[in-house]
Amino acid sequence: MTTTRSEPPALELALKTLWGASRWPGLEGGAVVLAHPAWQEMYRRLDQLALVHASGVLHGPHGVGKSTLLHRWSERLSPKQYRCLRLAHSSLMGSDLLRQLVRLGGKIPLYRRGDNVRLLAELWQEWAPAWPLLILEEAQDLNTAALEELRLLTCARADASPPFSLLLCGDEELLGRLDLGINRALVSRLGFCLHLDRWPTEALRDYLQQRLAEVGIHVSPFESAAETLLLQSAQGIPRTANALLQRAMEQAAQAGRRAVTATDIQAALDALPWLARPRPLS
Repeated sequence: MTTTRSEPPALELALKTLWGASRWPGLEGGAVVLAHPAWQEMYRRLDQLALVHASGVLHGPHGVGKSTLLHRWSERLSPKQYRCLRLAHSSLMGSDLLRQLVRLGGKIPLYRRGDNVRLLAELWQEWAPAWPLLILEEAQDLNTAALEELRLLTCARADASPPFSLLLCGDEELLGRLDLGINRALVSRLGFCLHLDRWPTEALRDYLQQRLAEVGIHVSPFESAAETLLLQSAQGIPRTANALLQRAMEQAAQAGRRAVTATDIQAALDALPWLARPRPLS
């Protein structure tokens, strides 16, 4: 009996023959270290705020790298000093939010709200002397009941000191959400507001070079006009840059070309019609 060996897909074969790459650049889960000055400053400020046990807000446009920043930052923290609960699903109602936090803390959630509040208080005590950090992403989606539960958790101790640090992370709608009068009591307990802005052009260019080098492409295949159009179209958003990077290289691979041209970038933009059209580089 003879067996037939399956051939690699045409695009995967072109990826290796044209550029010698181990995989497509721009995919999720890359190990590129983000080192431009704004990110280093953000690490420094988060370190300082965690040290003084402050609570606050991190906000910025979609795709600018807030989740990646928090992931990399939390990995840097000493487990002897800090313990993190990180929740990305922020559309939960108040009681469901408590149950999910209990579950993330390694305990079995109970039905009654008061029992879950007690379990969280016990969790903070078990972690001592490590300081608890509660990170909620997509916080602009938290409803009023969930925000009120968070406020009540922050004032659970009789000595009026917070039992943990709360970091609300969200998009540019988060501040408007918190500015509603009903959230005034929670906002009064927040001690900082950090904004992660769109990336400068040079930082985004360096990032793209790192993404290429990460997969074994050490000489950029992008023509000058193509690189300029990609950077303009990304508008300082690395998630957008990653998507355009991959779609454009797929276009070049289908044509059997090593060089990635402005036509390939335009085809990538046509494949992603929800992206805004280019604006001048800053």
